[in-house]
Amino acid sequence: MIGQKTVHNLIEDILTLLSISENSGRNIENLMEECEKDAESLLMDSQNIRTVYEVIKFMDEMPGGFLIYRANEAEDIVYANKALLRIFQCSTLKEFREMTGNSFRGLVYLEDLDEIEESIKEQIAASQYDLDYVEYRIVRRDGEIRWIEDYGHFIRSETVGDIFYVFLGDATEKRSRQLQILERALNNANLAIQAKNKFLSNMSHDIRTPLNAITGFTSLAKNHIDNRDEVQRYLDKIGEASGQLLDLVDKVLEISWTETKDVHVEEAECNLREILQSVERALSPRFSGKKITFETDLTGVKHLDVYSDRDKLRQIVQYLAGNAVEYTGKGGRVRVAVVEGEQLANDYAVYRLVVSDNGIGISKEFQEHVFEPFERENNTTFSGIYGTGLGLAITRNIVKIMGGTIEVDSAIGKGSTFTVTIRLRIQETQLVSAVSPEDVAVCLNSGKILLVEDNEINVEIETEILEKAGFCIEIAENGSIAVEKVKKSEPGEYALVLMDIQMPVMDGREAAEAIRGLGNPELAHIPIIALSADAFENDRRLSLESGMDEHLTKPMDIDEVVGAMAKALQRHKTLYGDR
Repeated sequence: MIGQKTVHNLIEDILTLLSISENSGRNIENLMEECEKDAESLLMDSQNIRTVYEVIKFMDEMPGGFLIYRANEAEDIVYANKALLRIFQCSTLKEFREMTGNSFRGLVYLEDLDEIEESIKEQIAASQYDLDYVEYRIVRRDGEIRWIEDYGHFIRSETVGDIFYVFLGDATEKRSRQLQILERALNNANLAIQAKNKFLSNMSHDIRTPLNAITGFTSLAKNHIDNRDEVQRYLDKIGEASGQLLDLVDKVLEISWTETKDVHVEEAECNLREILQSVERALSPRFSGKKITFETDLTGVKHLDVYSDRDKLRQIVQYLAGNAVEYTGKGGRVRVAVVEGEQLANDYAVYRLVVSDNGIGISKEFQEHVFEPFERENNTTFSGIYGTGLGLAITRNIVKIMGGTIEVDSAIGKGSTFTVTIRLRIQETQLVSAVSPEDVAVCLNSGKILLVEDNEINVEIETEILEKAGFCIEIAENGSIAVEKVKKSEPGEYALVLMDIQMPVMDGREAAEAIRGLGNPELAHIPIIALSADAFENDRRLSLESGMDEHLTKPMDIDEVVGAMAKALQRHKTLYGDR
């Protein structure tokens, strides 16, 4: 309150000095000389006069506009500094008074006046200590309309009357920039809405196409149930359509998690040859069916064994190579090459993954949008090629997460080349030879796989697939039963656990933690692999944190399961030795 009173007194002294100057027709400088000789006539001591004079000089030379006006009905102007005169393009205070009618009301653009005065009243009523803030238009002397920012404060004074003092600045350019930013944001939002609407339209088509095939061929298979060859052909078509639908769901989920901040890069031992071979095996049915020559080239790599996030690295290769196969015609060529470049400090080296094809190519115009989500140069109907427009966006996101870059060079009718540049840490020693699928079967000959699954349909499907692959299966309906079975088993009775996550009584992660906590180390160290419909990166991380060795997603892919088994068995053999 003392500070507020001091400010009020200073303002009152300023107004007194300004009033004397105006009434006497003398400027402040001349008045100062007389006042210092006879300060008593003003009821002010010489020190106060000098302080007030210095404050007025400071206000006059401030870079921003400063205004004092009376809080009466006429809102008479008491003072305006030079900066405010420049804003209005006036040479003198007299000219400014004439232009505005010597009233605050004359400053403000007429259409804005009622609204800003109401706003000022509301702000004053809300707080007597804060500056009120308003924006309004003015008309300069040359007729140009400008925008003003106004920070004001109301003072009630019995000595000189109620007043407002106001800081003003020309906000025209600032407002123009803000409008440009808003327009760009609105334009980007509209483009995003258009892209998503286009995507949803395409998505509706791409979902219904395989669904139509599944329902249609299922009906045909029922009608030809006695014709084995026809039923087999229909089932093959159903399988193909199911794969397309699963691919669509996977990519929609993946684009979601790769755009979140909850994505982690896990550095572990991996071999570049094994990654390329894994992708080649996965894509073999697709490129073989189109008689495409699929080549992998690692001759430019000195160090095949590196530390990286194997799953993400494999995804990058899989998406780019799969995209190349998809958009390359029958009898075409796809080449996947890795080149090791400059070796950096701390055992890092720069690697380039180059995926090239002689397919349909991408236009120069569309190359600017090729990595954007939901974008396709032509939809499935026009291109004749099934696709969601998400694969390259996912790839770009993963590459970015791993600290790399991705580029495209393409021409219509000539094909495309995608180049990923990424830093990988080189392993000092070679990896121990991986366990082969044959080794998996041998290792599991003496022990059963404990399949933990509560859904009867999944149990039937997964049991059939695993038993056909030569494995002996035992079922546990939930995590609690699984823990009891392992706890009561003899070491080696169960060679491995395939664990669902979402189950009644006890979920898969709780069960894994309970098994890892068993008193018998031979039972506690049993390999556990999650097999779940939970497909996000965070789901995998939670599974590994609960003590599981790997996290696989449904539907079951037997090759992927066998590979995970081999990896888990190798890990446990390395850590705990042969049991």
